[in-house]
Amino acid sequence: MQLKQVPKLAQKLVITPRMQLSLKLLQLNRMELEELTRQELEQNPFLESVEMETGTTQSTSEDGASNPAPSVSRVEEIANSIEAAESQDTTLPDSYTPSFDRVDVDWDDYYNDSENPVYTGTAEGSEESDFTQYTPATPTLYEHLYRQLRVSPLEGKDFEIGKYIIGSLNHNGYLTARVEDIAQKFATTVENVERVLQVVQGFEPTGIAARDIKECLQLQLKDRGEQNPLVFKILNEYFDLLMQRKLDVIATKLGVKKKVVEQVYNEISHLDPRPARNFGSEQPHYIVPDIIVEKDNGQYHIYLNDDASTHLRINSYYRNLLRNKRLDKEARKYAEKKYRGALWLIRNIERRRDTILRVTRAIIDEQKEFLDKGIEYLKPLTLREIAEKVGMHESTIQRVTTGKYVQTPRGLYELKFFFSSGVDTSDGTTTSSTSVKDRIRQIIAEEDHSKPLSDQKIAELLRKEGINIARRTVAKYREQLKILPAKLRRSSQ
Repeated sequence: MQLKQVPKLAQKLVITPRMQLSLKLLQLNRMELEELTRQELEQNPFLESVEMETGTTQSTSEDGASNPAPSVSRVEEIANSIEAAESQDTTLPDSYTPSFDRVDVDWDDYYNDSENPVYTGTAEGSEESDFTQYTPATPTLYEHLYRQLRVSPLEGKDFEIGKYIIGSLNHNGYLTARVEDIAQKFATTVENVERVLQVVQGFEPTGIAARDIKECLQLQLKDRGEQNPLVFKILNEYFDLLMQRKLDVIATKLGVKKKVVEQVYNEISHLDPRPARNFGSEQPHYIVPDIIVEKDNGQYHIYLNDDASTHLRINSYYRNLLRNKRLDKEARKYAEKKYRGALWLIRNIERRRDTILRVTRAIIDEQKEFLDKGIEYLKPLTLREIAEKVGMHESTIQRVTTGKYVQTPRGLYELKFFFSSGVDTSDGTTTSSTSVKDRIRQIIAEEDHSKPLSDQKIAELLRKEGINIARRTVAKYREQLKILPAKLRRSSQ
């Protein structure tokens, strides 16, 4: 055995830094792209934003704080990569002679005229979206309770304790901090914290700030004016047996009739063990669609919603400066580097727009029945099918459909919504799993709450409708819909 060097020929696919940046740029959503172009406008003198007819500069968001914050880390990564790629592309030899001809681009490809060249690629027919299409999210639990705290009789340190309490509630509305720890933090007595806690527990929704499910249900019973001590006794001492519906055992232990325990069970089962379920868990914001789909005379028209996105062009002053042959080597080196970066960004933003429009058009063509008739007509669709239709790779389709939303006559959807697996039907065709999930949701919503349907029964009902589905598949879809099993649905009604 010996070590030696042997020449070898091999073929391999190499993705250049520019190609990698193009793929990352394609993955950005509308707000992330706007943030990236804003940064490039600040750093690259060859770039300037196009003033639209309204007189507003498109490099600044017109939606303000109502838009979701972009992914800063991903934007920063691409911005830094652009700078690095510019440096790689403009490494000049020692024998470099300043010459305008070294910029290896066709100037006419990027300018409409010699004085005010614009390259925006704006989709035809685009228009401002109606603000009525946007639906705000629900307020957070903290905001809802803090409004009530401000009009409560609590003042000074008690107000701060109350503020701390509502800030220590989990997403279900339960207090996660110990009363003793709160008392120590504010240098007060446990009794005083308990008094403040009782005030907070009187806020809406009823049952808020409880320390466990028993206290939560007790607060709701008291709010309803319940005064029967048997109800509280069963709740406190026989809660586990009550949840298991062992009503006979409870009746025997208490020496009362089973009918009495059934009445208590029915009353408690109508209470809400999660009083904060209807409140948002984060700062409310609006989702701004990347693509708009509108129907006109039976035809669906698609355009990018980039009214507030940055449209870029080459600054004419710096372009003319680059033509100046009297520039020294360092100045020309810097100018060519920034110019290449500007051209790359403008070209790839346009390529991104074209790709998104092509992919969206292919998706809409496949799902036209869904847009016309509703969710039950959503077709099974895979990334491979769309990739073959538009002549792109599946990974490209994945990047286009991730994190981008489309506003349709049926509502606002992420592009990924239109892709789902298929479920066989009795007539030999397939139906979308999303449609099946929606049908399961409808069946459960219409069931008799005193006799909820089991997964097996739901599967049988679907088979009667021509959808061949197994019980375990129904169970999987039900869990994905976050719907409780039959036994627990009966207990929670």
